Amino acid sequence: MVLQSEEDQVGEIIHRMQVYVMPRRIRMREFFVNFDKLRCGRCTSVQLGRALDTSGLQHTVEEVTLLSEYVTASGPNVQKPQVVDYITLCDAVDKVFNDGDISFKSQDMMSSTGMDFGAESMMKMSMTSFVPKMVDDEERMDHIMHRLATMCKSRGVCFKNLYHDFDRGPSASPSRVNPRRCGKVTLSQFQRLFPFKKEFSEDDLNYLVGRYRTDGGDVCFQAIHNDISEVLSPEPPPFPTSDLVLKPDATQWDHMILNPVRKIQCKVVEKRVRLTEYFRDFDPLRKGFCTAGQLKTVLTISNLEKDIDRNDFNHVVEAYSRDDGMFCHALFCRDIDAAFSVPGLEKEPLATTPLPDATTTAPGRRNRMSLSKANKTKLNNLEDKIRKRISNRRVLMKPMFLDMDKAHKGLVTRGQFGRVMGQLGFEIDQEEISLLAGLYCDRGNHNDFNYVDFIKACDPPVEDEEIAMSQLNAPYQDQAPSKYFLEGGKVKPMDRAYSPLCM
Repeated sequence: MVLQSEEDQVGEIIHRMQVYVMPRRIRMREFFVNFDKLRCGRCTSVQLGRALDTSGLQHTVEEVTLLSEYVTASGPNVQKPQVVDYITLCDAVDKVFNDGDISFKSQDMMSSTGMDFGAESMMKMSMTSFVPKMVDDEERMDHIMHRLATMCKSRGVCFKNLYHDFDRGPSASPSRVNPRRCGKVTLSQFQRLFPFKKEFSEDDLNYLVGRYRTDGGDVCFQAIHNDISEVLSPEPPPFPTSDLVLKPDATQWDHMILNPVRKIQCKVVEKRVRLTEYFRDFDPLRKGFCTAGQLKTVLTISNLEKDIDRNDFNHVVEAYSRDDGMFCHALFCRDIDAAFSVPGLEKEPLATTPLPDATTTAPGRRNRMSLSKANKTKLNNLEDKIRKRISNRRVLMKPMFLDMDKAHKGLVTRGQFGRVMGQLGFEIDQEEISLLAGLYCDRGNHNDFNYVDFIKACDPPVEDEEIAMSQLNAPYQDQAPSKYFLEGGKVKPMDRAYSPLCM
């Protein structure tokens, strides 16, 4: 049985090993791997001394013998001379990295092996012998440290990492006047890298430096970090978030009162989609019915699902479903295809039907705000004012809008619309811009402004100009018969009575 004095000696040796490996960030187990080819976790007493020599730790033969006797393993699989359990010793030394401090409680650390290194005496030891100096006003110092700890926590600042360039830099530098990994910097370096110069006055900073200044004139920033860490929570600061809070919008849009079937019909005509073929894949017996999930699948395949919301989908299902919940896609497709043809057209051979045009798809493509009578009156007066100014000054508006619309979508933002109107000399305030946006923001939001419709309404072309432009853009048509060619392309013979050769 080992005496109490020997337990204290073993605890002191392990503490000295911890003080050695902590600033150098080395692991003692790496020096024993070459002696343990079978990775059994054991070595001889001589190999223990060689490993300690390789690590650079100063020790005596008596200390090696004491350590080897203390960590000697026993059991049926242990054969001499490999009886030194170096894994237990390395785990005890590496405890300094797990706790973050070299002071350890050896009784808890070695309880699994039944060892006791004299925990009472080991806890009193520390890595450095620096002790903060006493100050006259402890209350002021507590206030300064509390402010410093709170600001480090709120801003996510690790105080000791600020000075690692002067303390742990890998390359040699003339600015490093202190030993590497000593936890100290010069006064000028401390003041230069102090993170809270605006929040702390010069007197408070000097008061803080006076407490943690060494005899050589340096500042022990490691001691400041340790004192801050005692009052800070080990948990990281909460991650900053920005919650999306939408403003309540009481605007009434046209799509809120538009029949969902009418909306789908407009999109089908616009995209030239035939829904009947998609439903036939889910109705092999041609019963004309399918499930609501299959309806949703058809809308997804045809790229129509994004144009209707959940309420519109439920409305369509309720309108065309029978009592058992089956969806009648035959009636649904009949109503949708009514935009392409008229039912029973084959019975009236002389009847003519108009082709779908822009007015057919307009309800699905445009989603305007519902305006009151008072706003409509104000809007008409404002448009008359703009028309008069355009007519008097002959302002060309379209080129200015095209400069803002690089993609030629026919849309600009409300801010861009205000800038264009300001550049053209129109004195329009934000209230009038909001009034115009109520009519020309027709994409279901308050930002996309349709300047094409705005120009058509406020700067309509003259009737003669419109006719001239239509004739200019129309294909060439020669109404008069040709003087030299017949209809088949043959050359028309000349009348010899008037031929100059016959004279």
